[in-house]
Amino acid sequence: MSAEAVDDQSPARRRRVRRRVVFLAVLVVLAALCGAPFLPKVANRFGYALPGDRGLPYKIHYNGRDYRSGATCAGARWCEDEKTPEQRARPYCKPRAELRPGSGDSDPGLVRVDEVFTLFGPSHPVFTVGVAPAGTTFTTIVVEASTDCYLTYALMGGP
Repeated sequence: MSAEAVDDQSPARRRRVRRRVVFLAVLVVLAALCGAPFLPKVANRFGYALPGDRGLPYKIHYNGRDYRSGATCAGARWCEDEKTPEQRARPYCKPRAELRPGSGDSDPGLVRVDEVFTLFGPSHPVFTVGVAPAGTTFTTIVVEASTDCYLTYALMGGP
């Protein structure tokens, strides 16, 4: 084999190696992008729910405002670690009968106003207590986690 033949193969070999490295880098980036939406940290940051039990995020956005719940955090471990033993003993959600949006015959009920997107699952309805004039900011909203299982979210920040 002459020195010329070795030199001709060397650039071709380098191109093949470079293509493989680029291909592997692209695969790693795509895998990260495909897996990132399933991380609780990402779901909590962007306010969408993950599939499964307790998949609702700790913060959701409704009507231009942010609302927070201390009962859920899309399965993130930090959420459970921050809870006191008393908070851990409380049930995850309440049945509709325990919400008590009103009393007696004047009960305005829950009015569906929005929904929380769920990654690969059905959306979760968002409710307000009663009907209010346009532009009203609610201090509490209610999200249906599952059948007869409701979580309340409180307004973050001031009015």
